[in-house]
Amino acid sequence: MSQNDDLFSRRAVVLSSLGGLYFGILGLRMAQLQIFENEEFRLEAAENQFNLLVNPASRGPVYDRFGVPLAVNRRDFRVSIMREDVEDLPKTVTALASILRLPPEAAETALNDAKVAPRFMPSMVADNLSWEDFSKVSVYSASFPGVRCDMGEARNYPLAESMAHVLGYVAKANDKDVALDPQARHPGIRVGKEGIEKSQEKGLKGVHGATKLEVNAHGRVIREVVDPRLAPKSGAPIVLTIDAEIQQVAYDQFQPKEDRPAEAGSAVVMDIHSGELLALVSAPSFDPNKFVDGISRTDFNEYNNAEMRPLYHKAVRGIYPPGSTYKMITALAALEAGVTDPEETVQCPGFYMLGNHRFHCHARSGHGTVNLHTAIKVSCDVYFYEMGRRIGGEKMAEVARGFGFGQRFDLGIPGIAASHVPDNAWKLKNRGAPWAVYDSLNVAIGQGLIAATPLQLAVMTARIASQGVAVEPRLIREGPGAVPMTPFKRLPFDYKNMHLVHEGMIAVSNEAGGTGRGDLGIEGVRMAGKTGTAQVRRITMAERRTGVRSNESLPWRQRDHALFVCYAPAEQPKYCCAVVVDHGGGGGKAAAPRAREIMRATLLKDPTSRPAFTTATKTAEAAPPSGPATPGDGKA
Repeated sequence: MSQNDDLFSRRAVVLSSLGGLYFGILGLRMAQLQIFENEEFRLEAAENQFNLLVNPASRGPVYDRFGVPLAVNRRDFRVSIMREDVEDLPKTVTALASILRLPPEAAETALNDAKVAPRFMPSMVADNLSWEDFSKVSVYSASFPGVRCDMGEARNYPLAESMAHVLGYVAKANDKDVALDPQARHPGIRVGKEGIEKSQEKGLKGVHGATKLEVNAHGRVIREVVDPRLAPKSGAPIVLTIDAEIQQVAYDQFQPKEDRPAEAGSAVVMDIHSGELLALVSAPSFDPNKFVDGISRTDFNEYNNAEMRPLYHKAVRGIYPPGSTYKMITALAALEAGVTDPEETVQCPGFYMLGNHRFHCHARSGHGTVNLHTAIKVSCDVYFYEMGRRIGGEKMAEVARGFGFGQRFDLGIPGIAASHVPDNAWKLKNRGAPWAVYDSLNVAIGQGLIAATPLQLAVMTARIASQGVAVEPRLIREGPGAVPMTPFKRLPFDYKNMHLVHEGMIAVSNEAGGTGRGDLGIEGVRMAGKTGTAQVRRITMAERRTGVRSNESLPWRQRDHALFVCYAPAEQPKYCCAVVVDHGGGGGKAAAPRAREIMRATLLKDPTSRPAFTTATKTAEAAPPSGPATPGDGKA
């Protein structure tokens, strides 16, 4: 064999080997694709044949403690457009706008939304239609390829303003919402923006389903495929502790009447034994129904720019000087510290001297000789100045924290404020200066550095009424956000001292000279209470000298806040109430009468004596008379 033949043979072997290796690798890759990754590519191929269109779940309802609907779903007739199936988008939108008599701005918005909508995502042209308008479009729908006429659901708030701050509202998803949940892009889906709707969004929204559409190679829909596995699952219902009737009574206390205009403020009503909130009111309020389909710029600006801040939940976010309602904390701190006893008296000439500085009492001529009981009853500032000087900031702060000041209570709604309890460490951090004696004097009467929310004032009142039980407020009775009831702890304070404060509050509302004296109008039932008037500005010396200080003559924001806290029946307390009237003037004049009306309605109804509503009972009543429950049939 020649040398050339040997060279040819070697090249043939190499080429054959390389060819065999290549075909071997190709075979292994084909095996991988056809055998080992078959399932993955089969699914991808299936997705090329089918598209899934989001089918919104029914949002869970919200009820009050007796089953009164607070947030429900109503029928919503709507017209949408599928961009992929429309030949002339502007022409189609213009025709629909003409049939529905849409304003030019609405038609332009619908067209712009349709242009940027995903190919297989419907874009809303109009919703919340009357049956007549919906019927007209349905008649012409065959002439408009890509136009969909369907009936969905929209959120509805039957009590509107009175429950707005508790429930919040739902609205169209923004970019942030879509980033968290891409399904929220669907035009029929709304997401919670405030209150219960926002904090309980996960449970309320349910599980959205899908409609399976078979499409051809060009993306045209051929048919709709029914797949029970893709059916939506409704959101979970929620039952609140709120009594809708008492909530409305409390809200009405801030509405205009013949003898007074509408006022801003808040009211909290609580069951002393369970901590359940029967009313949680903020006024003025807003209509949450306006937000569901998109609030107009005019309406939003009216709400947002209003001086009385209707969008602000004052009951849980508002931070106020507690004024004289704080004097029970000072009294108890003095007794617990052993710096006084119930019989010791203090002389009140109408002012208190600290060095060269004069601290005034609200009574210019003074209260004369007062002990602890009388000091609470007549709200003597001088007595509490003296107790504050003796106690100091640390002891008052310790007692205040025990009664809920500075605590953020978890009600299952967003934005609850904690406020703060001042002491030396707090002042050094926030004011850059150490605690001084004058701080103790100011805080002792509920002014200066101390602040609280109306919810915290209600908690304080409940803990006083229960004579030392650390009552915790609750808002959700049943649902995903409900917290199991646990026994409340007892506060580490002497029962006898608690009782002395309790007797002083009874005197405020029932003895001659009491700053909050008034009858509930229920035979044999007395109320215990405490007034408070919180300054928002420094009183001038001219006002001190003349004694002329009319809130009505001042700009609204410079007037004093009016506060009143109370509980009843005084001897066996069941309910407590805290009322704050923003810039309302004196607590005895502005806040106490409102609190009495609310407490009277609560006692006459006595809501905790009635069986509470449960969604399990409602579901059982609505279920068929026989047959086992099946997944997704709505049975509990």
